[in-house]
Parts: sequence; C-alpha cells; structure tokens
Amino acid sequence: MSFDPIQEDCLRLILQDMRRKRVFPLENPAFIERDMDVYSQDPARLIETDEDRSFHLTTRAAEMVDYRIPFVTDEAEIDRMSDEAEGMLREAAELDPSNWDARRMLSALVAQSNDEYVSYLLDAREEVEHDCALMVASAQDPYSREFAAGIGRNPYLRWLAAISSQALICGQYRLALRTAEESLSYAPDDPGDVRHTGMFALAKLEATRKELADYRRRHAVSYALPSPRNRRPHPAEKDLDPWSLLAQMSVAYRELDYDGASRLLRLLLKRSPHAAHALFYQAEFPEGVFGRVNVMPGSEDELVLAISEATPLLQEGMGAPEASSFSTWISQNDAVQDALDQQDAQLAPHFGGATGGEN
Repeated sequence: MSFDPIQEDCLRLILQDMRRKRVFPLENPAFIERDMDVYSQDPARLIETDEDRSFHLTTRAAEMVDYRIPFVTDEAEIDRMSDEAEGMLREAAELDPSNWDARRMLSALVAQSNDEYVSYLLDAREEVEHDCALMVASAQDPYSREFAAGIGRNPYLRWLAAISSQALICGQYRLALRTAEESLSYAPDDPGDVRHTGMFALAKLEATRKELADYRRRHAVSYALPSPRNRRPHPAEKDLDPWSLLAQMSVAYRELDYDGASRLLRLLLKRSPHAAHALFYQAEFPEGVFGRVNVMPGSEDELVLAISEATPLLQEGMGAPEASSFSTWISQNDAVQDALDQQDAQLAPHFGGATGGEN
C-alpha cells in the first residue's frame, strides 16, 4: 500500500509525544492507543512545535487535494479548496523549510507544466538526499533512530517517486525507470509502490516479457506483499498485480500475441465485479500530490488507479492509419464486451427488464 498521509502524521506526533514524555521502550501499546484516540478527536492536542504543525498542515492539504477535490464537481468549490490547500502548503514550508513534502507539493500545484515540475524535482534532489542522509547520521537517541529507520525516510522516497511518475508522464522513460530502480535500491520494501511506475517505464521502453519477469525477480522483496485472489490462474501469473498485468498485456499486444494479451485481459476482468466498466471507460484519475493515492490491494479502486496510470501504454498505436490503439483494443475486446453485456443482463430485472415502452 502507498503512503497514508493521516496515518503518517499520527505516527509522527505520537513519536514526538513519546520523546517529550520519555516513554521507553517504544513498544507501549497502551500509550500508543491513548495518543491515537487523542489524534482522532483533536490532533492539535499533540502539536507543540513548528515542525509538528508544518507536517500536519501538509497532510491536511494532501487529504484535500488527493482525496476530496477529485470528487468535487463544482468548479468554484474546486478553486476554493485548491487555494486553501496551496495556502496550507505555503504556511507549512514557512514553518519548516526542511519540510520537503510541502515544498514538493507546492511546486506540483503551481508549476506551469510537467516538464517544469520535473526540472524542479531534479534540481532539488541532491539537497533532499543530503537532508535525509544527515537525519540518519545524526540519529543518536532511540526516538530519532526509530524515526530515521521508518517514516523519516519517506519524504525522500516520495521525492524519488514523484520524479519517476512525472518522468513517465513526460515521456522520459529511461529517467522514470532509473529513478524507480534507485528508490528500490534505497528501500527494497517499496512503501510508495514506485515499482509499478518502473514496470510501466520498462514496458514503454519496449522490454520483452522476459525482461518484465526479470524486473519482478530483481525486486522480489517489494513484490512479496500478498493480495486477495478469487481463483488460482496460471502459476506464473497468480500473483500479478494490475500494473504488472497491464504491462505484460501491452508487451504481448505490441508483439502481436493477441491470444496472450487476451488471456491477461481476462485475468484483469476477474479482479472485481465491475472490472469491465473500468477497462471499458479507462477513466483518468488525477495524480496524487502527496504520493500515489492510497487504495486497498486487490480492490476495484486499485484497478481503476492502475488503468489511469497506464495511460502512456494505452495511447500506443493512436494515430496509426491501419491499427487501433491499445486502449481501443482493450475496450472493444470481446471479453470486455461480453462482461458488460452480462452485467447489463443482471441489472435489467432491477429496472423492469425493459429498454423501451409502449404507449
């Protein structure tokens, strides 16, 4: 699962509260549960420093931009919320100039283009990396060491993830892949799911299916997380996430292996009851500003997110005079159309079973 801004804010504040109250050892379930209750009721009771308030403002902005604005339809309300989020990020950056999340997110909101945003990320990367290394090196007490070994490294990982994802959008596929590999080398457990961006970048670089499989093996630690499955498909594909399935499908499609691509498509259709709608409409979901949007593994939301991020792959073939795009091939595939017809048939009795009427 990706970064959860609210959870991370809560953990930061609890750790700081432990430091102030000299709670040790850190494994203190009663204290942690009590502080979690305090946070759920009123986070301000745990906020004491500028750094505390800075990150709390950052998470409030993240919640607004990544989890609320995408579902608002009124343009005036979107503008109001966007301005409010920008104001919170500006205040956060002023309170704590070393809050790289706030500075990165602010740049994402005000940049005039993806290219401008990527340039900013690349220019500041060395400074972000230096601050992260300094934090680790200066961690002398148990509270600082706990922070440095865990959530303290997350801003740097989010910086790398932003470079990788934005580079993919901008068509800089080698940069996207290289940065994903660097992030996975730094944090093999991959808390931000940057491996998925690397997989798409590899597919865009016309990798073979063997190269995609080698990538998964190379980063086996990050792919070890379990996710629910309704059935056990072919052993080589039983644990594939939707990003891996889409990447492999695009490679098979490019190689004109339509049978192989169709088999992978059927696996995607089995992921959720409404997978056919997601594969037919292929809605684009806004990029998360804090990080990749946090969704439940194996859920329909995860599939929708993966399809949205696969836009660079789905666009392959567009404009070709005698070939449809990969996107069209998916939406018009018999497997998708049959699944849509079955779902319509199941819904018909709930609406009278008719499509027209008589006078």
